[in-house]
Amino acid sequence: MGVENRPPWVTAAFILSVLLIFGGLAYVNPTPEYSLSPSVTWRFPTWHPWEDWAEEERENAWAQHVADSIEAFALADTLPKEAVLRRPKPGIGAIQFAPSDSLGMAKLARALQQLSDGGILRILHFGDSQIEGDRITGDLRESLQSLYGGEGPGIQPVVPFVPMASVAHNAEGQWTRMVSFGRANDKSPSNQYGPRGISHRYSELAGAGPDAKIRFSPRTYGPARARRSRSFSLLHGPSRGPVEIRWYANDSLWKIDYLDSNARPGALTATATQAVKSLSLEFRGASPDWYGLSMDGVSGVRVDNVGMRGADGLSFTRMDRTHFMASLQREPVGLVILQFGGNAVPYFKSKEAVHRYGDAFRRQIRLFQEALPGANILVVGPSDMAVKDGLEWHSYPFVEEVRNTLKAAAFAEGAGFFDVMEFMGGPGGMVDWVGQNPPLAGPDHIHFTPRGAKKVAQALVTSLQDELKRHE
Repeated sequence: MGVENRPPWVTAAFILSVLLIFGGLAYVNPTPEYSLSPSVTWRFPTWHPWEDWAEEERENAWAQHVADSIEAFALADTLPKEAVLRRPKPGIGAIQFAPSDSLGMAKLARALQQLSDGGILRILHFGDSQIEGDRITGDLRESLQSLYGGEGPGIQPVVPFVPMASVAHNAEGQWTRMVSFGRANDKSPSNQYGPRGISHRYSELAGAGPDAKIRFSPRTYGPARARRSRSFSLLHGPSRGPVEIRWYANDSLWKIDYLDSNARPGALTATATQAVKSLSLEFRGASPDWYGLSMDGVSGVRVDNVGMRGADGLSFTRMDRTHFMASLQREPVGLVILQFGGNAVPYFKSKEAVHRYGDAFRRQIRLFQEALPGANILVVGPSDMAVKDGLEWHSYPFVEEVRNTLKAAAFAEGAGFFDVMEFMGGPGGMVDWVGQNPPLAGPDHIHFTPRGAKKVAQALVTSLQDELKRHE
């Protein structure tokens, strides 16, 4: 058959086949760039339709949530106690373990007890928008630092996505934010993001002045320990050219660091004899990827809040594995908290899809266990979430299934599980929390208000303290 006599459907089928092949390759491709030689890089597209499609929906849900300002969160302790639930339920906050798991948080308890001899121990709290701005994490940090020592708010993003509770940030320059989750065009070409899964890079500017500046200073409210920092580490990726970094403590030049063109991933550090009231950094030269600024005390517990808005909790295994594991191992880690699931709930259409999500989540737990064999893992399940049907609000169809699946994943991998949904009273609890006066959750029936977040935080803190007492 000649080309001129070929039926149109044959051409259409051929084009469709080519698109499907390239789409499939892009879907399974873990990184957009492959280095063939020092001077040749092969760029290939990646495609994660789940993330690209869901991101816009998540952003819309967030629009109502931003009304809960960080100031309201920081001042939540000064407000009157919340009213009793209109429909009281027996939700109890407790960390649960598989029936065969008799060790529980023994690793964390042992590491914390050893801090009496000095040293440091890091706690990593990864989560979605429910923890942004240091929500929940801040209460956990205050509790652990009051018991075991430590200062500072932990690793801060170089450029904040939302305000933090204890630290005021300011950034100047043309900064690009790259994330291991979300839309494909937000990802790093190197697929390397440091321990937070989030990195930043500035653009060089013409002129004699600095190309970019960042400034950190403690707020006038929030826990006192979190507002004191004496030990600083600026985490960076491979150098892209010479760069100068000037450190200013309390507006006076403190030190100058340089990265040459061959610098490998690492950290630039500085330690002060007393708490620094404000820290400013000026950058000149080709920007590497910056992974964050760690602001801590010289000893004790360091607790990091890593809010990953829109994340489903599955992006850790999609990053450069060797790089991510090495970035986690920079300091001793005693506990990794993974608080995810809520962003996936609205998009499930079947139990089979939920179970596939659970299998993928188990791989995330195993990655952290491989990288940090001395740390315990705690999975914090999703809250109840409601969707409007006519004039009534009802729990999402698969929210309970997601909770059960994540709990099963945690137990199967030897991790602990904290059941936020059960603490809220089970299915239907979100409607009750929104109906409180003042409300514990926002009108989107997804996100907590500052008061609700603090209520969950206090339950988590109490349950962790109970678990640690079991190992005394």
